[in-house]
Amino acid sequence: MYPLDYAKDGNLFRADEYPDVEWPQIDTGRYSGVIAVGGLMLARIPEEIVKERSQYFAQVAQDKDEAVANDPLKDQHPSMPISNERSTRVTFGGGKKN
Repeated sequence: MYPLDYAKDGNLFRADEYPDVEWPQIDTGRYSGVIAVGGLMLARIPEEIVKERSQYFAQVAQDKDEAVANDPLKDQHPSMPISNERSTRVTFGGGKKN
């Protein structure tokens, strides 16, 4: 398991590390000089965590897609079949064409 306190390991981005750009930063306190906006601090995370998160959320999305594709078909009645075909159409404004 990975520690959640990235500040202890020096993983926070400090504005003075990038002098060529003006970054919003925390002015006072323990995290003074750290790049932050609205209370959210910019931090580095290990690549292993990024890969694990990507795999996890890809699996969650796949599981949801499979559940949507398979579950309704179990409850269908022969007189009212459920179609599994999907289509998307995007239209933009305009009036009726004659």
